[in-house]
Amino acid sequence: MEPFFSPIQKVLNDAGIHNDEVMLVALSGGADSVCLLLALHEMGFPVEALHCNFELRGIESDGDEAFCRRLCKAKGVTLHVKHFRTRSYAQRHHLSIEMAARALRYEWFSEIAVERGAQAVCVAHHRDDNIETLLLNLIRGTGIHGLTGMKEISKGVGENASLLLLRPLLSLSREDIEAWLAERDQTWVTDSTNLSPDAALRNKIRLQLLPLLEDMNPRVREALAETAHRLAQAEALMGDAVRDIRADVELNDGSLSVSALKQATASETVLHEILFPRGYTSDQVSEIHEGMEGESGKLWESREGWRLLRDRGRLLMQDSATLDATASLDRVLPLEGLYEAPHGVRLLIRRQAIDPQTFDIPHDAATVCFDLEKLTLPLTLRTVREGDRFQPFGMNGTRLLSDFLTDHKLSLFDKEQQLVVLSGDSIAWVVGLRSAAGYEVDNNTRHILSITLL
Repeated sequence: MEPFFSPIQKVLNDAGIHNDEVMLVALSGGADSVCLLLALHEMGFPVEALHCNFELRGIESDGDEAFCRRLCKAKGVTLHVKHFRTRSYAQRHHLSIEMAARALRYEWFSEIAVERGAQAVCVAHHRDDNIETLLLNLIRGTGIHGLTGMKEISKGVGENASLLLLRPLLSLSREDIEAWLAERDQTWVTDSTNLSPDAALRNKIRLQLLPLLEDMNPRVREALAETAHRLAQAEALMGDAVRDIRADVELNDGSLSVSALKQATASETVLHEILFPRGYTSDQVSEIHEGMEGESGKLWESREGWRLLRDRGRLLMQDSATLDATASLDRVLPLEGLYEAPHGVRLLIRRQAIDPQTFDIPHDAATVCFDLEKLTLPLTLRTVREGDRFQPFGMNGTRLLSDFLTDHKLSLFDKEQQLVVLSGDSIAWVVGLRSAAGYEVDNNTRHILSITLL
């Protein structure tokens, strides 16, 4: 086997890829992706190329696509091409152009992999890309994970958790790649933005910072790659320690115990490892760590849509999907049967005729019994709203529902997700907590409607 192929083959062997499996290769037309496609092709893999035209550079983008079409035709390689309206997607989803392009391409890669029965997608990141990523993360601020660089084998592409993302060139330098292509007189295209020092921070690192570092140490790239490797090993050791500590600080409901976190070794680092993947910055983690013992109610939001709430000696975490699922909940309930609401809430609704003299009214908070004739139908189920009031059964006058929920020691997150059943426009039941006055079973009741929270 040609020496150049050995590190590539090792990655594929480690991933369990066999030579008869369809191999998808992300092909931009640049030197790195051209090298990866041709290397796998020469190694005998049935490769298919994936080219994304993000429509960001006009004629130049179209020229890249045309080059990829000519190359694949000449080599007898199947080419899949997809055009994306990247700028409009970025605006709609409030993403940077870079993050929008990443999301679009990996979602498409996943779709093609399912269609073609491929278990992996190969991308052409190499050692120098990894070094740039390490420095980029260091400049922006990161935990130890951000200093370990990219991995040769990653699991999960787009929404496809089983699809492997492989980086077979990660141990090879850009110089190695271009030299290999030169031996074959193989051309490639160059993205003009990669030559502009002002285009992005990554390009400044590539064109300005790394040459400066090489003046100080000609082997700085090798040194940084070795550092990333050692940090990856250190991260694995730290991951074991963090998992042990998390078992001590995480409560049954998924919240974090402030008292246990305070006693943990390197508690701020533990907190960082928990929160950073959820989009919290290092500065936010430091602020949370310093303020985690304050009064209940303090809220921190991350750039990824997570919310962290300080509540009675705990740190509660909630993602935006959880909040969105109940934020606009307002549904008509059936008069009988099993009704399933968001987050696993299940209500069993029954109607029955009774003899009020012998009927035994349930006294647990999970079941409510209404005099059917006193209800205004249909009943509706919704989440609480600002200004909601009701008259708790057994009390005179109405109360703000928010005050009632505070008395029951519900957190802000619990309050936002608290469900109520309405009879007409009036709250008849705060689900699982208290029924309202005016709907109770009495000596004149002949038909009841019961609702049980399962």
